[in-house]
Amino acid sequence: MSRWRSIITEVSFSPETCLIWGYPLKVSEIESESTVPEIVVRVISMGPPRLIVTRGGRRTQLREVLVGDESGTVVLVLWGFGMGDDLTSGTVIRITNAWGKSWQGQKQLTLGRNGSYEIIEDDGSIPPVNELVAKHGKAS
Repeated sequence: MSRWRSIITEVSFSPETCLIWGYPLKVSEIESESTVPEIVVRVISMGPPRLIVTRGGRRTQLREVLVGDESGTVVLVLWGFGMGDDLTSGTVIRITNAWGKSWQGQKQLTLGRNGSYEIIEDDGSIPPVNELVAKHGKAS
């Protein structure tokens, strides 16, 4: 194995290497059409689940969740039945392997096939919901 292949093999976007390279990202750092290896945010509000029929004719559920940190807010789009049922306003979540995009001029974050989120302990590093709403209002 070449030296470069060995180095590339060792580098991955695990939570540990993300922290070494300056991750998790902040909401203000999310760019359209880019990977978001890791981000920690607080749930601000949740839209109701909607039944969607895809272009292929498959039925699925879509839920939009407004999340944020001290740098801004973004809409997290969750696809699939039951996705987001375990979330409530104020919950802190770690999102991994997400995708930044823009929809109708609004910044969004989607999990896609490989992304996931997990509820984590609130250590106070993300401002509470009332502070996020006072500072950022709606999604940026």
